[in-house]
Amino acid sequence: MKELFVYRYIIDKIDIGTLAILFCLMAVVAGFDSLGYFDRIASRLIQKASTLRLLMMSVVMSIFFLSMLVTNDVGLIIMVPFTIQVFHTVGRSDKLIKVIVLETIAANLGSMLTPIGNPQNVYLYQHYHLGLPSFTRAVLPYALASAALLAVFVLCDAQGKAAVHVRKTFAQKETGAAGKRKYLTAVYLFLFLICICAVMDVIHYGIMLAVVAVGLAAANRRLFRAVNYALLGKFVVLFVVVGNLADISWIGQHLQALVSGNEFFAGVALSQLLSNVPTAIILSKFTSNGAELLTGVNVGGLGTLIASMASVISLEYYGKTQGAQKGKYVARFTLYNVIFLVCLIAVHCVCP
Repeated sequence: MKELFVYRYIIDKIDIGTLAILFCLMAVVAGFDSLGYFDRIASRLIQKASTLRLLMMSVVMSIFFLSMLVTNDVGLIIMVPFTIQVFHTVGRSDKLIKVIVLETIAANLGSMLTPIGNPQNVYLYQHYHLGLPSFTRAVLPYALASAALLAVFVLCDAQGKAAVHVRKTFAQKETGAAGKRKYLTAVYLFLFLICICAVMDVIHYGIMLAVVAVGLAAANRRLFRAVNYALLGKFVVLFVVVGNLADISWIGQHLQALVSGNEFFAGVALSQLLSNVPTAIILSKFTSNGAELLTGVNVGGLGTLIASMASVISLEYYGKTQGAQKGKYVARFTLYNVIFLVCLIAVHCVCP
């Protein structure tokens, strides 16, 4: 009887495939990061920046594209400390608030363009079996508009023409012997491709989990400790709670009536209070329109500081800098996010 209860009300509610994919992606991306690739890419991109405008554009657009492959939170963990180091080095720490806020927006919006760009995309892509063409059609207008808006914010900076001199070298991770580095690169690349195959339903997630687990155990067991188990735990709790609530008929009927036909705005609104990952899980139980919900929760990552929990990462890093002004940061963050949110809602009204 106890076993039946556990299965019906707990295990049966958990989307094991989504958890397995998130686990494997986080571990493999941590492997690439341990080899210093992301530091090197970022460093090379900014070396040619001769003006403040070019430097700002380099770091902001770098994280916009990087987050498509490594998720928005990992992108911020990589780029924000690097950005703080760079802007202190060139003597432009006065621009840190603007740059970090724009980087945060770039990470949250750039990540929407791929199924592996953020946790809610991984979940919704699997839950609705969207397929890459349908997924891309849903998010592409918003991603393009986001890139254009980010460029405008950087290009319109009043001090953008000021000259800067970027040092050619920055502190980078120690990656060991070249031979071992090549071996590990090949292993991580293979495992990353296995993860992509699982996301695209080419192989079963169980095969992916087994291959990645064996591969990482052989290559670098410490990567298992780099996985964000707190995030995975939150997913488990949400799956169980939301799954059981959805089974209560009168709750399910009322929520379905409220969400149906309003997936985009429901996703935007609820994300402001709960953040977009829980919102995606909750609302997915009450609508079959995955494309609208997908765009709603991704755009909903704009707005409040908790609309996308990845945004908190940037604030934590900035708060540790010398002379940090957290109140000013939150005010600038809110202002920029509201502007971007209004613009992308306008895109939705034009391209529903």
